[in-house]
Amino acid sequence: MPYIKQFQNEKSSCLSYYVCCPGKGKSAVIDPGENAEWYTEQASRDFADIIAVIDTHIHGDHISGARKLAQLTGAPIYMERSSKVGFSFEPLAEGDKIDLGNVYLKVMFTPGHTTESISLQYIDRKRAEVPWGIFTGDTLFVGDIGRLDFSGAGTRKQMHDTLFGKLLSLPDYVELYPAHYVGSVCGKGMSLKTYSTIGFERRFNPALQCISFEEFERYLLDNPLEPFPQHLQIKRINSAMEEELSLAPSTKR
Repeated sequence: MPYIKQFQNEKSSCLSYYVCCPGKGKSAVIDPGENAEWYTEQASRDFADIIAVIDTHIHGDHISGARKLAQLTGAPIYMERSSKVGFSFEPLAEGDKIDLGNVYLKVMFTPGHTTESISLQYIDRKRAEVPWGIFTGDTLFVGDIGRLDFSGAGTRKQMHDTLFGKLLSLPDYVELYPAHYVGSVCGKGMSLKTYSTIGFERRFNPALQCISFEEFERYLLDNPLEPFPQHLQIKRINSAMEEELSLAPSTKR
């Protein structure tokens, strides 16, 4: 039966996800951290191949493990098509699907935190086009939203349109799987909870109470975040030309 496994990196308060359909022997990893063995060992236990490595955006707070995991497994890296990086990737756009067998991931273009940010809807084929969950990267967290002051960020209007025009158009029961939790530099209002629902965030997330764009702008101005100048160097690393990495032998069968 298809399932989702969440991995927590306590050092950086990052969340990554392993999505697997054991019956078809296919899995994908979303926003992988540097501990590639977490995912390869899980795939080995499931007798599944990792067929997709997905970064929801170019990260500015931690080093992405996407390239390392792709080299270990032979799986392609997927990113939004406008991503400005110096390595090869499979481009994604609104409505594209990544097939994992009995489930698939459907792309929602959600610019704001960065101009290339995407979210991924988790859809069971038995339920047609109705998603069970959505992986929101750094766009929407439990109790907070993504910051807009990193290099490569979108506009306030883009973030407002993404939140209220796209993510909040989903049914309340849709489960929310963000890329960070409390302790991350990407927000100051995040919860200790590492997952939520669209309905819970609609009701209790402070940023989502600002329905008009003017209210939203005021909320952002009234709730500034501490500067994080390291994001410039981290983004350069995550978007740089492919470098030599110290890798273990490939586990791809």
